[in-house]
Amino acid sequence: MKSECRVTVSESERAFLRSRREALMRSIGNGIAIAVSAKPNSGPAGYRAAFRQDSDFLYLTGCPETDSLAVFIPQHPHHKSVLFLRERDTAGELWNGPMLGLEGAGEQLGFDLVLPLSELDKKIPEWLTFADSIYWDSSPELEFYERLRPILQGSRLRRNGAEILNIRDVIHEQRLFKDELEIGHLQNANDIASRAHELAMRVTRSGLFEYQIQAFLEMSMLANGSTQLGYPSIVASGANACCLHYNRNNCTLGESDLLLIDAGCESGFYTADITRTWPVSGRFSGEQRALYELVLETQQRSIEMIRPGVRLTELNDFAGRNLAEGLIRLGIIKCSLDEVLEKKRHKEFFPHGLGHFLGLDVHDVGRYRIKNVERPLEAGMCLTVEPGLYIQPSFADVDSRWHGIGIRIEDNILVTADGHRNFTSCSKKIDDVESLIGTVRPEELNRFLLP
Repeated sequence: MKSECRVTVSESERAFLRSRREALMRSIGNGIAIAVSAKPNSGPAGYRAAFRQDSDFLYLTGCPETDSLAVFIPQHPHHKSVLFLRERDTAGELWNGPMLGLEGAGEQLGFDLVLPLSELDKKIPEWLTFADSIYWDSSPELEFYERLRPILQGSRLRRNGAEILNIRDVIHEQRLFKDELEIGHLQNANDIASRAHELAMRVTRSGLFEYQIQAFLEMSMLANGSTQLGYPSIVASGANACCLHYNRNNCTLGESDLLLIDAGCESGFYTADITRTWPVSGRFSGEQRALYELVLETQQRSIEMIRPGVRLTELNDFAGRNLAEGLIRLGIIKCSLDEVLEKKRHKEFFPHGLGHFLGLDVHDVGRYRIKNVERPLEAGMCLTVEPGLYIQPSFADVDSRWHGIGIRIEDNILVTADGHRNFTSCSKKIDDVESLIGTVRPEELNRFLLP
């Protein structure tokens, strides 16, 4: 009998999904919450483009399908969590692959009740009688907006003055703190992406195009079990590395260039976000080495500071100060440290922040401030640490020998109860990096390339 490729969710995964739903329902009290799937993507000539589920919906439901909706009614006596989705459709499965179906969703996702979408207009008005508030993201561009809006706006709750509160505010606070399942996915995504970065180091040689290195990098991610990139890969050689979100990836690698790659992939929909920088020749020049050592030292010392209670501004301030001191020491900035910090001159060379939250999205959700007060780091938060220096060729007051050098080093860090855990294993010490460059022999590499 031919096997079918369907969504399979382990009992432990179902337990985590149930735990998240229960936490949501505790947060909304006597309210009713509605979460919706992402809309399908349309591609050329009727083809469906790659679909990525809405991260909030995925977090609560585990359901990867479009045209789905979840309702949470904490006060209902029989079913507190309900999933609506499409029934199985033979013609649809022929074109787009197997569907969960009502029975499959009931078995795999652990909802109290699974219903077809045809029941939605009847059931939601009935369930509103159990609630005193409504949680929903009422953005017009979202799935089911035209269908849900008249039901919710015309309800007794709304007529009595109840607000429609944003469900995403509640979900995002939950998503900020990673559970064991999420930590496992983040570690696996980092393991896959770290290996891919090191393969990119091994195949690097002058004369190749940036996109050729990108191809080997992304092939490695797919070959090791990732089904999707976390974001478009940045593969930037030479002065291209001074463009923070460079994405053309079409230039030739020069012998004296550095190559900066910022790339990550997903595992279980959780993404890694890793940056490494290395010399195309296999050896850093004096100027490249000096700046690389400064960025690496800043990153390592910043990571060492991470623990519960520390604030991101403390990390940012430390990184900015450390980079500024180094730039003064190297003669790139020619004024006192006090003047640099007062006028923020180091921001010309380090224009972005030290990091951001990471999870289901590469710039993950979660408030950095509560009631305009910066929140401290807490166990379970995950963030990137990515100091960088970019010496633009247009910096006329900087000696030209530094021009066009762009360096960033980025790891993914989990805040733990007693400190931190670094998910990222990719080589970054100078000796380790240099030992990897170009170790795949040209004749082996050429087997994969057109003459």
